[in-house]
Amino acid sequence: DLPQKLAEHLGLADEISALKAIQSLKKTGGVPLDWYYLAAQYFERNKGLDEAQIRAVLTDMVECATNLIKPIVEKFEIPDGWNDLRTYVSRIVSLPTGAVVKPETDPFLLELARYSAAKITGRGRENVCAMSSSAYTVTEQMEAATLFAPQVYSNRQILFNAQAAKRQICSIWSIEIMLRQILMNQTNATGGDFEGRKYRYLYLYPAYFFTPETNKFLQKAYSWIARTRFDADIRKHLITDKQIANFTLDNYQQVDSLLIKENLEAEDDRTFKISYPDNQPLTFFFLALPPGKDATDTESWVMPTWLAFALPLILDVKTVASESPVPPFISGADFEKTAVIDGEHQAIRSLIKEDNYRLDGILPRTSDKRKFSPLNALSAAYCIHLEVNRKKDGNPDWGKLSDLARDLETSPLYVFHYLNKWLRKQDKIESVPIAKIYLYLDFYYYFEPKGKPVNQMRELTELYRRFYRAKSQYAKANAVLKPIDEAADVILKFDKALANNIESLTDIVAGRLSKLMNNVRRRAAEGKPTFAFVDGKWKPALNSEEERQAIYDFAKYFVEVIFNGSLKGDRARLAGTQLNLIRDTCDYLYRLEDDKQRKEQKQDQPDELPETETELA
Repeated sequence: DLPQKLAEHLGLADEISALKAIQSLKKTGGVPLDWYYLAAQYFERNKGLDEAQIRAVLTDMVECATNLIKPIVEKFEIPDGWNDLRTYVSRIVSLPTGAVVKPETDPFLLELARYSAAKITGRGRENVCAMSSSAYTVTEQMEAATLFAPQVYSNRQILFNAQAAKRQICSIWSIEIMLRQILMNQTNATGGDFEGRKYRYLYLYPAYFFTPETNKFLQKAYSWIARTRFDADIRKHLITDKQIANFTLDNYQQVDSLLIKENLEAEDDRTFKISYPDNQPLTFFFLALPPGKDATDTESWVMPTWLAFALPLILDVKTVASESPVPPFISGADFEKTAVIDGEHQAIRSLIKEDNYRLDGILPRTSDKRKFSPLNALSAAYCIHLEVNRKKDGNPDWGKLSDLARDLETSPLYVFHYLNKWLRKQDKIESVPIAKIYLYLDFYYYFEPKGKPVNQMRELTELYRRFYRAKSQYAKANAVLKPIDEAADVILKFDKALANNIESLTDIVAGRLSKLMNNVRRRAAEGKPTFAFVDGKWKPALNSEEERQAIYDFAKYFVEVIFNGSLKGDRARLAGTQLNLIRDTCDYLYRLEDDKQRKEQKQDQPDELPETETELA
């Protein structure tokens, strides 16, 4: 009896009778009470031992136990318990040796036999692994917990089985649970919290000409990657103090100073990485990124996707971002693209358009023709989100990124809607600064490089600015957008019996706008006509005929291009979100043009002219 022999080794032979009594107890729950009792008695008789002395005692016990069982081990062949793992590795791992391995049918037949026998009730029933149909040794699980959330799966359990709490599990899955428990012990999380952390995995494959020097560089950079969130520091790096988006290759390559922390200590590293000796070359790099506390699925994809596109520009690697802890590729030679996103959240997919890109597609080279860049689109969306949706306590609230991505997919003009939301959050300003407007206009082109919708809004704004202006530089949106509101109101309320075609509807809209301008000149409505500085004084820019033609041009464009063309003549669409998008966009385009004109003019434009000067020729 090994416990009795060790008790004698420790000088506790007088406690053997008590030890036997404890061993005869039933319902101990599997707790080794006899060993606890021996430890308590030993420390009672040997008080004041430090850690080194205790370690020495344990070492002596191991040596004593080894000497006791050595004759038995030499006489009998005892399985070491790793045969299943050896068989598993030999079946799963294949090396390019050129040898032809014939497929084995025995494992399949054994799995099929167990599957059939598991359905039998009563005598003859066989245990089957609760996690999978396995041909390996199946035993009862050591504990009820199963660390496989959120994919917890229980296989072939008999209903109303009192022993179902401890399921049957094969040796391979037991090793998997053991490895997960070791990994869990390296964090502060336990059980379900650990399994529910929504880790996303980033795989890095070297794409450069491989040398020991380049491998050493990448290994250092990999081991020092510390930042796991897209936060205000990265936004400040991408957006200058003058509100200019610096989404250039040089600036992206300099972001490594924010991502990498030199001489990073293991206890400060929130990521999971492969740990190898410094003198060992690595041809594959693995990085698990944890999101924040109580993170949503959207948040869990924010930083991994951005890094998957940014790291090829910084470290010259191929990247794969995935939810799977199993590497999807053995080496970078197995896939042609530079960045692959596997199973991303729908919000991220709607922003990046595709799930794989070549290097020249991640950040197209600078040219006169704008091209879509998934990295720039992500950066722009993240910067808008942090500015508009972040809470007062600093919480980025990444869950709302889904709403932002959905809106931008519906129409990139939502950029100006979010600029309006940003303005409403400000307490000290009533209008958007000109630099901020230019910044969000740049953001728009990162989502819609061709810019067709915003070009239509720009044309619409220029057409009504020919005959109408708001009185003040700081006028509110209702005063700035008066012609658009009037035109939309006519379209939404007109009777189709009176205007059954585009031409008649254009005439009705033009008539309403003409009445608006008459009220403006009589000071019965807000606004003013367009002025021009001629011969040292301000005068109306248009005469009667020119104003009527300008009004008609605007009405025709609004009805034919915006309403009938873009909105397909659907009044319900105009009455909803689309009108708000048109208003938000034209509001900021108007202010951009107004500020530009004020800088060019040396004389301040008056809010109104004397009645004698406002008479049209």
